[in-house]
Amino acid sequence: MMAAMLQAKLIERLGDGSVQIRSSGFGPVDLPAIDDAVDAMRRRGLDVSAHRSASTTTSLVDGADVILTAERGHVVKIAALSPDAFRRAMTLPEFLAAAALRIDDAHGDPQSWVQSLSEERTAGAYLRAVVPEVADPTGSMPRAFEAAVVTIEQQCDEVVAHLARVAGPSR
Repeated sequence: MMAAMLQAKLIERLGDGSVQIRSSGFGPVDLPAIDDAVDAMRRRGLDVSAHRSASTTTSLVDGADVILTAERGHVVKIAALSPDAFRRAMTLPEFLAAAALRIDDAHGDPQSWVQSLSEERTAGAYLRAVVPEVADPTGSMPRAFEAAVVTIEQQCDEVVAHLARVAGPSR
């Protein structure tokens, strides 16, 4: 859901072809999106019915400028795959908290700015830290699922605003 929302919102804000979003995980591959997710995205004008789960790989994370995850454990697994990707990998709410502190620096080179958000973070400290995560609505009652999706959508809107600010008017 997060990937579909970010893709649609970034294309709307920055233009078609301006970004490339990939969705991957650490579970089984080639599984479809759950029905609740398909329905939630359909209500937002997004079709994720053809989505199939994919595995997170070293080449995928090494090629990414920004890696947004739902869970802290995903960031840890990404760092294990590629230590260089650690600086670009953050949970969605972690990214937002860091970006809010660096809002005045949000211009110029997006890659450098993203890496600056976590430049003081060390792997050891990260393993001990309490890191904000996205609440997984899977299995929730419909009203709770929708509330979680609304939160994810609001967070995606904030990410897009930050990335668009960094990308500047020329992108």
